[in-house]
Amino acid sequence: MTLRFAMGLAAITLAGAGSAVGAPSVVTVSPASGHPGQAVTVKGTGFGDGEAIDIYVDTGDTLLLVSTPTGTFSGSVTIPKSDSPGVHYVTAIGRRSGDAAQSGFTVTTPWDQFGYGVGHSNSNPYENSLTPSVVPTLGVLWSAANRANGATPAITGGRAYVSTGKGIEALSTSTGAVVWSEATTDFFYGSPALVGGTIYIGSGGGTVYALNASTGATIWTKPLASQFFYASPVVVGTSVYIATYSGTVYALNTSTGATRWTYSISAHVDGSPTVVNGVLYIGSENNSVYALNAKTGALLWSYATGGQVETTPAVVNNVVYVGSDDGKLYAIKAAGTSGSLLWSYTTGAAVYASPAVANGIVYIGSSDGNMYALNARTGALDWSLGTGAAVQTAAVAAGVVYFTASNDLVYAANASTGEVLGSAVTGASFFGGPAISDGVAYVTSNAGYTYAFAPQAGTDAVKSKPIAPKLSSLHPDLSLRVTP
Repeated sequence: MTLRFAMGLAAITLAGAGSAVGAPSVVTVSPASGHPGQAVTVKGTGFGDGEAIDIYVDTGDTLLLVSTPTGTFSGSVTIPKSDSPGVHYVTAIGRRSGDAAQSGFTVTTPWDQFGYGVGHSNSNPYENSLTPSVVPTLGVLWSAANRANGATPAITGGRAYVSTGKGIEALSTSTGAVVWSEATTDFFYGSPALVGGTIYIGSGGGTVYALNASTGATIWTKPLASQFFYASPVVVGTSVYIATYSGTVYALNTSTGATRWTYSISAHVDGSPTVVNGVLYIGSENNSVYALNAKTGALLWSYATGGQVETTPAVVNNVVYVGSDDGKLYAIKAAGTSGSLLWSYTTGAAVYASPAVANGIVYIGSSDGNMYALNARTGALDWSLGTGAAVQTAAVAAGVVYFTASNDLVYAANASTGEVLGSAVTGASFFGGPAISDGVAYVTSNAGYTYAFAPQAGTDAVKSKPIAPKLSSLHPDLSLRVTP
């Protein structure tokens, strides 16, 4: 089948008796947005004194609390893992007084760094709407001709942040319209990393930029090398880590750009650093993977493969997964003072793609034209999918694996079986893979375009707007017991 690739709200106060002093009933949710399965704090004021309060998430009665003599309460509920991206509602109703109030909670599944997170698993574990049954309905929501370079965009807060041949752009995730554009004299190969309202990225001219995510204004710049950055930065705590193509790994202060430490590798570096549990992992063209102390830069160990390591390691469950030009994917034990091989799998040609890891499966593309799905524990082959073209880095979400190939197609396949669910012409994404966020798949291609694919896009399908549930539709669960 051809894939047609063609939000926090203010609290709502409702009518009710109010507290003994007549204050209006109000409920607040903190945080006001987060991922499915997020635990949130619910607080209320202006309710009846000392009465039972039912807390509903969507339409389900989830929690029973008792208000204080002043009509306040506080408790914790969990947003259902099945809640799709968008606005959902938390409702509080007093059983005796009928006092009621509602507050919106925005479910969101951002993809804000290359590889999804600091472990570079290339898997969004919270995305739940683009399931295998939905993917065949994907269509082009929008496309933007912005000289994109094929790097993975960062997606969060209703914006897609894209590195291009002319600078950095922030695009509306709804329309693709340019929110702001920061033009530079540098070309960008890597992906932006967005943390705490700041974008970090290294340029083709050897400069690291920190930009305000809201406006694009420059916070600081740090010239580091006469050579360029292929690598994307990774941000952990107050440090941003990045490696130059010439082979120097830097740890910089996120606030000022000041250098904390450097480590020199005697070879070129194409992939990005991966930082997990205080250890930085990085591959190089001298056929080795390095593990460094992320705080000091001291070498912990190195592991020699049979070819150049041009990919970014993925670290999941204390295992480093990394591809090599010798055609193999390596699984290396991360713990201890020396890296030891757990298993390796041989493909038919060099592996330039970075691995994706989800639900006990490692997905790796090879220049032999295949996407492979391997058991993460043993390296045994689950399935392979042939494309006839070199396969780039994959992204996994909601049971679907997305990837581009050098035949200029983007593929969506069932992550469990390898069945192709759809494909579309976009151009290859050599420097990164797709990003999956809030029910939309994003791809940038080396043809200079950014694409967003969404269910039913390009059709006359009507999208429902979030509506707070009517009080009459909410019925208390009388089996609930008061939470202390």
